[in-house]
Order: sequence, then structure tokens, then C-alpha cells
Amino acid sequence: MTSSTINERMTFGTELRRWRTERGVSQLRLASTADVSQRHISFLENGRAQPSREMVLHLSRVLRVPLAERNRLLVTAGLAPEFSSAPADDLAEVGEALAFMLEAHQPNMAIVVDGAWNLVMANDAALTFTALMAPDPPLFNHQLNVMYGIFHPEGLGAHITNRAEVEPMLLWRLAAELEARPADESLRALVAEVRSMASFPQAGVPIHRGLVATVRFDTPVGELSMFSCLASIESPTDITVAGLRLETFFPADPVSADRWTQLLAG
Repeated sequence: MTSSTINERMTFGTELRRWRTERGVSQLRLASTADVSQRHISFLENGRAQPSREMVLHLSRVLRVPLAERNRLLVTAGLAPEFSSAPADDLAEVGEALAFMLEAHQPNMAIVVDGAWNLVMANDAALTFTALMAPDPPLFNHQLNVMYGIFHPEGLGAHITNRAEVEPMLLWRLAAELEARPADESLRALVAEVRSMASFPQAGVPIHRGLVATVRFDTPVGELSMFSCLASIESPTDITVAGLRLETFFPADPVSADRWTQLLAG
């Protein structure tokens, strides 16, 4: 790869064109949605015009560019980054609020993961269940990763009885996330790894692909059906917070609710 190719890829115009293409938006549509002229969009993409900070942020919002990538667009335009990135273990008030929600969800499981599905926080119920089902969980890049643990043969996935339903749904979700964040190398590495371990690779769009999914576990007290709800944490300024997701779990039926109580009781 030549240095001229690298420099070309790092220009604002080529990055803007890449995001517009990723989103399947024409210059005309982007101009109309952003309320700017198509000629100006064309000039920005071919380098004949230099964007202001306000224009970079405005077009980023219209194209639904993740916060970290908005920083990248600013830098390629010769501007300073806009958004902070707090360490995952120092979330201040947001961390306190998440800890409260996790505790309030007891005795059911609840976890917080980052944008690459690394475990950030978990309540006692989730930790107890994981310790029981996978006492020595496999690590991905030296971290507990929820997706990796589900697909790894020595993780929680070894106890999932409906893998044929669960795996395609999770692979579809990961593919959609990677499409939205194509420059996220940690997510890309995770997707490649779990695809290599999948017993039931994705074939088309899965039936179960929404916010709620049911997973069946083979446990010491019998089969346990759980459904989960996934919620994104929003932040207008912090990259780490904007990438967090809260996932909560519930017994899917009365029998599973009784078995869940038995399981926690030991």
C-alpha cells in the first residue's frame, strides 16, 4: 500500500463518502436531509471545500455515525476531537445508576456490556449463574466477553439447548452492529472469532431478531427458559457510555420461574 493511498483514505472527503456509501445514501438525499446543497456535499467529498466543525458534526448526526467515528471525521478535517472516552471502570454517576438498576433487577440476572460485548458490570444473580454453569469461563483478549462465552464450547453456550435458534439470531445482531460501526476493530475481531466457532452459522435473516430472545439452558434443576431484553445507554458526549448496553433476563414461563428459584437456592 502506497503512502498516497493511506493519505487519500485519511481525508475528510473520502471518509464522508465512505459513510454515505455505508448508509446507502446518495449525495442528493444527504444534501436534502442535511439541508445543504448537493454541490457543497460534492465539494466536501472531492476536497474542493473544507468543512467547519459544525458541518462535520451535523453531517455525522445525519449519517448516524458513532461518536468515536465522529472524532475520526473531525481529525481528518484537521479539527480537534469533540467526544470524551471515560474508562469503563470509572463511569461516575452513570455507573452508580447502572449499579442501582442491576441491583433492582434481583433476583433475576442483569448485565452491562460495552460495544464489543465485554462484560462491564453484572449483578449477583448473573455472577451466581455464570459461576454455576461455567466456573472457568473462557476469555477473549483477556476479558470476559458475553458473545465469546456463548459460542465457545467451554462457555455458557455448552449448556444452551436451542443453539440452532440462538446462534443465527446473535450472528445477525453482530453483523448489524458491525455494519453500523465498520471501523470498530475490536468488534470485527469478535465477529470473526464467534463465526469460526458457530455450530449453526447464519443463513438469511433469523426468525428471532428483535429486542427479546428466548434461550433455553440445561441446568442441574432441569431445562430453564429465559428471555432477555437489551437496551442501549445513550450519551451525547461520551464514547464509552454511548457504547454500553444493559441486558436483563427473565424466566420465560412459570416452570422456569420455579426452577430459577431452586437454582439460586442451591
